[in-house]
Amino acid sequence: MRGILTLLLIPVPLYNQTVGSSFENLAHQAEVARDAGQIDKAVGLYQSALKVKPDWEEGWWSLGSIAYDRDHFSECAPAFRSLAKLKPDSAPAWTMAGLCEYKLRRFDSAIESLGRAEALKFDEPPELARAARLHLALALTKSEFFERAVAVLTELTRVHNSTPEILVAAGIAGLREPWLPAEVPEARRDLVYKLGDAMGAAMEMNFKAAIEKFQALVDQYPGEANVHFRYGAFLSTKDSAAGVAEIKKALELAPNHIPAMVGLSVIYLKQEEFDSALEYGERAVKTSPGDFSTHIALGRAYLAKEDLAHAAEELETAVRLAPASPEAHFSLASTYSRLGRKEAAARELADFKRLQHLDNR
Repeated sequence: MRGILTLLLIPVPLYNQTVGSSFENLAHQAEVARDAGQIDKAVGLYQSALKVKPDWEEGWWSLGSIAYDRDHFSECAPAFRSLAKLKPDSAPAWTMAGLCEYKLRRFDSAIESLGRAEALKFDEPPELARAARLHLALALTKSEFFERAVAVLTELTRVHNSTPEILVAAGIAGLREPWLPAEVPEARRDLVYKLGDAMGAAMEMNFKAAIEKFQALVDQYPGEANVHFRYGAFLSTKDSAAGVAEIKKALELAPNHIPAMVGLSVIYLKQEEFDSALEYGERAVKTSPGDFSTHIALGRAYLAKEDLAHAAEELETAVRLAPASPEAHFSLASTYSRLGRKEAAARELADFKRLQHLDNR
C-alpha cells in the first residue's frame, strides 16, 4: 500500500504565479523537509501551506499519505476527506479516506467513502482498487450487510483472483457473522476458511470444485444453516430443485433465516410457482418487517398473482425502507403502471434510472 502512495504522490509545484510567495515558500520547504526525512517539520509546513491555500490538492494528498505511513489514521482520514471534497471524482482520494476510516473502526464512514470509490468503478491503480474492494467488504460484514459484502467479494475475486484473505472474508460474510478476520473465534476458524474456500471456487465459476468443496463442508458441518444456504444459493444457479432442497435444509435448522426465505421466494417466482413464492415472501415479511428485501420479495409475488393493491403496498414499504434501492423503485414503477397510475410510475422509473446511473458511474 505504501508503495502505491509513493507512486500516486503528485510533486509539489515549486513555483506558481497564481499564488502568493508565502504559499510558494511553504510548499517548497515542505517538499524539501519531506525528502530529507524531516517528517514532523514537513507536516507542520504542509499544514501552514494549506491554511494559506486550502484548495491545494497535492498538499492534502501529501499530508494524508504521511499520516497513513505513520499509522496516524485520525489525521489521514480528514486529510483525504478534504481532498475528496475538492476532487469528488477521484477514486484514490475516496479509497484512502475509507482505508483510514476503516483503521479507526468508523465502519459507517468507511462504507460511505469506499462506496464512493465503488461508484467510480475503482478507477485507480490495481493494488489500491483491490484494497478498496476488500476493505469495503470487511466493513459491510462488520456492519451486518452480509449479502452486499458477498457481492463485493465476488467482483473482487473475478477481477483480482482469490487470495487467503479474500477467502477468509468470504467465509465470515457467508456465515453472516459481524467479525473482522482477527475476531474469528478459534473454534470457528476451520469452518470460516473452508466455507470461504468453497465460496471462492463458486465465485471463480469453477462449478466442479465448488460442488466438491461444498459437499465436503455440509458433510462435516451438517448443523450449520448458513453452510446449507450458501450451498443452495450456489446450486440454484444450475439446478433449481437441488438449490431449493438445500436452502430448505437451512430453514429447518434456522426457521428465521431471512435470506433463505427471500431466496426461496425468488426461485419460486422464476419457476412461476406463484403460490410458493407468496408463501415464503409472507413468511419473510412476518419474520423481518424492517428488511426491505422481504417486502420486495412479497411485493413481486403479489404482482405475479395480479394482486396489484397489495403489491403496491409492499413495494411502497420497500422504497420507504431503502430509498436508494434501484430494484425497489423499478418494481414499484411496474406495479403503478399496471394500476394505470402513469405519473407515479414515471416518477418511480425516473428514480430507478437515476439510481442506476449512479451505480454505473
